[in-house]
Amino acid sequence: MNKLSLLNSLFDDLNYGLAMPSLEAPCYAPAVDVIEHKDSYEFVMDLPGKTQDDVELSVKENTLTIASKETVQAEKAKDADEDSRFLIKERNTTSFCRTFTLPRNADTQQISAQFKNGVLTVKIPCKAELAEHKIQITAA
Repeated sequence: MNKLSLLNSLFDDLNYGLAMPSLEAPCYAPAVDVIEHKDSYEFVMDLPGKTQDDVELSVKENTLTIASKETVQAEKAKDADEDSRFLIKERNTTSFCRTFTLPRNADTQQISAQFKNGVLTVKIPCKAELAEHKIQITAA
């Protein structure tokens, strides 16, 4: 081991990915449109190259999470040929996780999701609002 390789290994251990953007692992968060309808909310997210099997949708309390791991095709491309490398890689195949705090009137038990042509659409109906009512006070 020479002095230069020792110096390189020290820099590798510092994990500069936290301080500086890396060209190999870009930050990726797909854009989403959130639409409020009269009786529901709708989330529309473009996910080109992904399938419904690549995306995980979950809700806990009033937090909606949409996540995806790196696609299988991207992993295969990395392992296919050790003598090959990307010269240009512009298509996003990285993992992402988006979380959204839902309004109190969102009915999280009735969420539906559809994936069609690379577009994920999540629909969340609103709960029926309880009407205000008067409470009778009795004498003790």
